[in-house]
Amino acid sequence: MVLSQNLGLTLGLLSLVSIAGAGIAVGSGIGLMAHAMVEEEAKTSAVAHTPVEKKITINRGFAAGNQ
Repeated sequence: MVLSQNLGLTLGLLSLVSIAGAGIAVGSGIGLMAHAMVEEEAKTSAVAHTPVEKKITINRGFAAGNQ
């Protein structure tokens, strides 16, 4: 009888630990996906709101460069 109680207790603890481990694995996977989505959104929004400016330089040659 003591053996069956110990076996039942051991199996119960193992099942609880496995359920907790599965919960942690699923939670970390969801967290990683959410983090990746936020990073991707930040990349696209940073590019969309950045104005493109072109610098215009006029090369007038050596003699006219000091004027």
